[in-house]
Amino acid sequence: MESYLKANTENRMVKRETQSRQALYIAEGGIEWAKAHLLVNPALRRGNLSFDTGRVDISIELIGGEYKVTSKGIAGLAVRKIEERLQLDHETWVITGYQELRW
Repeated sequence: MESYLKANTENRMVKRETQSRQALYIAEGGIEWAKAHLLVNPALRRGNLSFDTGRVDISIELIGGEYKVTSKGIAGLAVRKIEERLQLDHETWVITGYQELRW
């Protein structure tokens, strides 16, 4: 019984870690999606995407000539949220800030 409980606990820990990483990767993908779409539509302020492994919600603010893009990735029970501050310099994105947010 003890071996079963240890194995079950370890399995749940691995599953949580996997979902957490997936949520982060999905959030980073949301940032990349926003960058591509802002090149075509600078007035874009929101977006969301669904995947087999989760979903992402993106919000965009224009503040003093730079974009603040916030992306929340969700995979299973895991949620990761990141924010990038971006400026466009000759059709190339320059990252002026990056942080993972606690929510």
